[in-house]
Amino acid sequence: MHNTAAVVRRRLLGLLFFAIVIGFVAVTLMQYNKVFTPVVKVDLITDSAGNALPKNADVKVRGMLVGEVRSFEASGDQVHLHLAIKPEDAKLIPANATARLLPKTLFGERYVSLQIPESPKGTLSNGDTIYQDKSGNAVELSQMFDNLLPILQAVPPQDLASTLGAINQALTGRGEKIGHALDQLNTVVGRFDDQLPDIKADLQGLATFSQTYSKAAPDLVDALDNLRTTSGTVVSKQNDIKALMASITGTAASTSDLLQVNHDTIIQVAADLKDPLNVLAQASPAFGCTFKDFADVEKKAKSIVGYGNKYPGIRVSLEIVNPRGRYIPSQDEPRLFDTRIAKCYRTAQPGEKYPIPDGTLNDGSYQPPTRHPDPNAPTLFPPNPQYSLVPQVGYAGSQAEQKTLAGIYGAATGTAPQDVPGWTTLMAAPALRGNEVTVK
Repeated sequence: MHNTAAVVRRRLLGLLFFAIVIGFVAVTLMQYNKVFTPVVKVDLITDSAGNALPKNADVKVRGMLVGEVRSFEASGDQVHLHLAIKPEDAKLIPANATARLLPKTLFGERYVSLQIPESPKGTLSNGDTIYQDKSGNAVELSQMFDNLLPILQAVPPQDLASTLGAINQALTGRGEKIGHALDQLNTVVGRFDDQLPDIKADLQGLATFSQTYSKAAPDLVDALDNLRTTSGTVVSKQNDIKALMASITGTAASTSDLLQVNHDTIIQVAADLKDPLNVLAQASPAFGCTFKDFADVEKKAKSIVGYGNKYPGIRVSLEIVNPRGRYIPSQDEPRLFDTRIAKCYRTAQPGEKYPIPDGTLNDGSYQPPTRHPDPNAPTLFPPNPQYSLVPQVGYAGSQAEQKTLAGIYGAATGTAPQDVPGWTTLMAAPALRGNEVTVK
């Protein structure tokens, strides 16, 4: 009986020992898992990036550890993280805080970084829910790490270590030079800041310029296509072009020789043409109407001479007008007093008693009065552009000079002076004035 009680006691002591050991281990594990640590439980809702968080990941505020991630569960495109925040720190964290999931290092695990807003409201308490920071910078940073992770996983660590080692070796001892280069770069960029408005205006002008060329591109392409055709034509006709250039070269050489040999003569001819051209300039206001009247007279002359009739001939009616009177010595000698410039007059019509506008030629003789003054006769000074040089009064251009020149031309050509055309003496008078003429 005594032995049985001892055995039972030993067994109970053994069970108690195992219970104590198991309890100690359980309490140790629970203590390790911080079951007995008072915390403030908060839920964090994030996107799929929350799946990358390990269990017991750190929760920090401005770099200070304030809690950990106890567990997480996925729900569609979202992940619900269960955070355990220290009570003393939860009192300092506003209820409207947001969270970012950031890596500790380039290859390190992620942690939860709580962001304090500019306008904090309340404090965290059990059962509160916070959300992931959705601001532009946070989203871009998260996307950058998400995109960078596959690249880093694809790069072999030993190759990356070699590359980083080579970069470190290249930069070692060159800090001062790199700093100086960065200072110079900062100076250059600072100068660009002052020119940014001009650069912006230039870029805007370049955009307008590009749009203009974009609209003109079809026409430019057509022009280049036409140029291609022209170039093809030039290439096919290159032998003819060479021959043309050779002939032009020869012609230019001949012209140069001609001008070199006759340059004095050309200058003299140009000088001699000065006076005839002055005469033509004086008569130029009447050239247009004169040629027009010639054209009109040519049509009327056919009817005057009976063109197309069975018995052609000229039929005229003569009327006796006021006589000029007898010749009076020292009064009626031929003299040129007329200073009127050339002008256009209205053409007389058949049957009209048309007077001589402005009177007859003022040759020094007595002028009978006009019987039928014409109110439409032009004035002494016609409107512009009919003005011209006023002829000089004297021997030059007079009838005496024309008769003298007619005698000279008649003696030289064997023609009677009265048969020498009047325009010949008029054109040649400026060239012969002041020269001595010998007739053989």
